[in-house]
Amino acid sequence: MESAVSTSAIPTSAIPASTTPAAPHPVVAPAQLVFGHLGIEIEPLAVCAMASAFRYVRPIADGRDEFGGLEAAFDLFEAAGFNCEQFRTADSAQLLEAARREYALTERRWRAAPMYAIHPETDPTTGSKVLLPVALSEFDSASVRVTSIYADRPLSYRELSSASLTSWGYAAPVPSLRAIIAPSRFSFARRAARSLGLALQRMRVAEDGLPMLSDWLASHPSRGDVAAYRHRLRAVSCGDSTYGRTRLVAALDTYGGANAHDATRLGFLRSAELHRAFLDGDDTALTAIVAVERAALETVRVWREAEPES
Repeated sequence: MESAVSTSAIPTSAIPASTTPAAPHPVVAPAQLVFGHLGIEIEPLAVCAMASAFRYVRPIADGRDEFGGLEAAFDLFEAAGFNCEQFRTADSAQLLEAARREYALTERRWRAAPMYAIHPETDPTTGSKVLLPVALSEFDSASVRVTSIYADRPLSYRELSSASLTSWGYAAPVPSLRAIIAPSRFSFARRAARSLGLALQRMRVAEDGLPMLSDWLASHPSRGDVAAYRHRLRAVSCGDSTYGRTRLVAALDTYGGANAHDATRLGFLRSAELHRAFLDGDDTALTAIVAVERAALETVRVWREAEPES
């Protein structure tokens, strides 16, 4: 079957100056609560870069989320200049005990910051459940506020514990003194630029990057396996039919500077169209995605960081 989308070159003149996807990335909701708590207005594209949000879906589901888990929170907080307290357990009761203790402790120190966690959330459009980044805040004697891109509501501790998770945990930010005393001076730009470079290198060479998807395709998966992969990709895309590729182009436009080569942008714009085709049912588009993204990522082998801010 022929691919529904041509992989021929797109003229440079056809590249839009900026491309902004309609659907917010799931990491934006918890980040908005964490940084908003400090009086810092977030830049969603910067948050995506800082949280290593440009990823590949694992070909074989293994029960973990597809957003980087607590490692993504660590990346986000580290890029922001914060420390990060993490807790992991297989027992939901232990999670709640530790989270409430952490919340009370930070409340006594200054005021409690929302925590980053992973929780199954229901897509209001499809009704399907997917593990998403959430913020946990406002702990009281019986409930906790859970905030995701799909919902912002209190859950009783019993409701929270009823989720089918093999691993529970949270990442609690420890904001820098500078962010606390001068939130208006907090700048996302240089932090996002550095994180974007690291994210692209991870996409290119990491075990959970493009090589993972390429190796899986080389194993000649069945049509059923490809269909299952499409189903999961659609679920974690959360309404973004390009699976973040237009968002990645927008991040390159905003934070890439001299690193945002036309060839890089061109490749990911083409990949955005191929992702649309794949999600619409074109199996051959997946092979084209790997080829196009491999070529695009080769153009950013060297990432020159911006000069330090004065």
